[in-house]
Amino acid sequence: MKTLNLNKFVLLTVLSLAGLVFSNSASALCVVNGDGAIVTVSGNSTTPVKDDTADEEIAANTAKDSCTITPDIYKLNIYKFGLCKSDPDLNDLSSCQLFFDQAAGVELDIQKGVSATLPIPEFSIEPGTYPYLYVLLSSKLGMKWSGRMSNAVDGASGDGNGGTYCWTSNTGMRASNGVDGDGAFTTAHGTSLAASVKTMDCGTSAGTPAFTYEILTKFSESNCSSALGANGDKGTFAIEGTGSTRGIPSVQLLTSTDIAATTCANSAKIAWTTDLETSYVVTENSSFAMSVKATAANSLEFSNGNDNDLLLIGSGAPRIYLAVTN
Repeated sequence: MKTLNLNKFVLLTVLSLAGLVFSNSASALCVVNGDGAIVTVSGNSTTPVKDDTADEEIAANTAKDSCTITPDIYKLNIYKFGLCKSDPDLNDLSSCQLFFDQAAGVELDIQKGVSATLPIPEFSIEPGTYPYLYVLLSSKLGMKWSGRMSNAVDGASGDGNGGTYCWTSNTGMRASNGVDGDGAFTTAHGTSLAASVKTMDCGTSAGTPAFTYEILTKFSESNCSSALGANGDKGTFAIEGTGSTRGIPSVQLLTSTDIAATTCANSAKIAWTTDLETSYVVTENSSFAMSVKATAANSLEFSNGNDNDLLLIGSGAPRIYLAVTN
């Protein structure tokens, strides 16, 4: 067994659609004009924006109440990252070799065009064949974004006080699913904002964006009045990705102590496993490189009422890549 040192995380942002989207939105990329502004209707509308990609239900360039963007900065906290010889279902890591395992997590700010070096302790990876890639990350995801609209929209400052410049404005946390009544909700990361609180603001000149957060309390669209079940909230998706990390992703919500979450209130972490199309082969001479990329999977959510209100930015799935060179 050889001790190997992974000493660089390449943090980049790319503009590509994510196949796995954590938020409940089925939106696609916002349509922009020649000046790079997101195209919005003038005045009030229940469908103020368009996306540029068709899906199974909606044609491209169809008016709707949301579309997706890539955040300027995406904040993640990753606790574990490694390879597994058998499926780590239900968080069974007995076959896994970890590059790092940090109780407090490794915080990453993923920013377009910016690379960073993040040292971690030395690690050892046993030579062998690994069909699974495993990541454990916080269910609290941070986003910072600013942009322009083609027509004025309203944000947190209230009706009539908006403009064509918009930005993330509230440092509070929004739960992906709440309870009946959509009030403030107790989560593993603290009390969430009520659903009616806007986390975006707009004005006639550019504002200063702040990090706003979404806590993934449940993957399904139903609210949190019911429990998640004995094995937590789990989901498996269609094959996605490219290159060495292409595979079938599955996700499970865990508590802060890494057992299956049973309620939205104790959903603290996301166990993310990729069943790889092509297994990694590790030898004593292998070297490793990890990269994390934000994708255009973060949804800009407008009110679905007859107004021009911009409500929030929802979280989307990042891409975490590993390259093994022998």
